[in-house]
Amino acid sequence: MATRPSSRAATAARSTILGALVDDHKRVKKAFRDFKKLDTEEDTEAAQALVQQVLTELQIHAALEEELLYPAAREALKDTDMLDEAEVEHESAHTLIDQLSVMSPADDKYFARFTVLCEYVLHHVKEEEGEMFPALESAKLDWESLAQQVESRREELMAVHAPMEEGESSAEDEEDDEAEMDVAPAAPARKRAASKSTSKSR
Repeated sequence: MATRPSSRAATAARSTILGALVDDHKRVKKAFRDFKKLDTEEDTEAAQALVQQVLTELQIHAALEEELLYPAAREALKDTDMLDEAEVEHESAHTLIDQLSVMSPADDKYFARFTVLCEYVLHHVKEEEGEMFPALESAKLDWESLAQQVESRREELMAVHAPMEEGESSAEDEEDDEAEMDVAPAAPARKRAASKSTSKSR
């Protein structure tokens, strides 16, 4: 990513990006604290809701870092070892996220997997906020452009992961409906044509 001289706008953009990622960390840490206060046998629904919340938060957060922040950081930082480690940590987290996404509280070790996932994430957060983010504070990259990309991508990801209210349909469902509407009128037309043909033969 192209570099440019430091400016107030760039500094503000950098603060916006890193601040939003830190806020993501805070929400996940709070959800995990709330989870640990629950009795998963008696408060199963509440515990499952927190699991789903954290999975969504992590999927959005990880995508922003993997698609945008890490590639930009790799070009700007001389020491990329921390990026390599962060990406490996993401891989481990994704494995647990994928497993939990197709499980339910009735499955063996569902909550145990979630606990391990959160412990992974807490370690990852400590390293990011303690090492990577401070290193990025002095990195020269196009923060303003990156901030626009991050904001746009976050909106897209939130729309994809947003839970649908009852009666709502996804974009794919709407496309299927439109396709059916394009095809549906043809059938009555064929029936009318057949009817006219029959009446003429009489």
